[in-house]
Amino acid sequence: MDRPWKVIVAFVGVFIAGAVFGGFFTLRSAARVAEATRPKASAAKVPAGKTPAAAPAPAKGIAPQVMRQLTQRLSPTPEQQKAIRPIVSRAAEDLQRMQKEHLADTTRTTERMYADVAALLTPAQRTQLEQMRQEMLERVRKVREKRDEGAADGAGKTAAPAPAR
Repeated sequence: MDRPWKVIVAFVGVFIAGAVFGGFFTLRSAARVAEATRPKASAAKVPAGKTPAAAPAPAKGIAPQVMRQLTQRLSPTPEQQKAIRPIVSRAAEDLQRMQKEHLADTTRTTERMYADVAALLTPAQRTQLEQMRQEMLERVRKVREKRDEGAADGAGKTAAPAPAR
């Protein structure tokens, strides 16, 4: 072998391909396992004499999921859970606030971009730009609706409702 670097490059290429495939396979498998092990909502859990609509609404946000995961994986004592719950709730509120701030910043930046670009365009191009902007807003609206529907479907799959914030 007068060119060992070719062998090394081949091994590195095979290693990288295996890592990429293994990563994708692991992510897909983990998602399927998580979906299969997630507790399903059951009509039997609704107290007698109450309709499902009268049952308490599940808490929104990530706090219930984080708390459930911490409880399942760490098995904290009831005292630890009581101490952990406000920490998780505060973090969830902070994350939600930061998400809203980021969305507001993104919206301002995008609107400024459209205004700056429109100033350089002809009236016909401005009309096309506005149409592009409206199409983008419609796509965002559809994604949000789909996400909200998914969150509503996923919220009904929680094992036990977490305390309201």
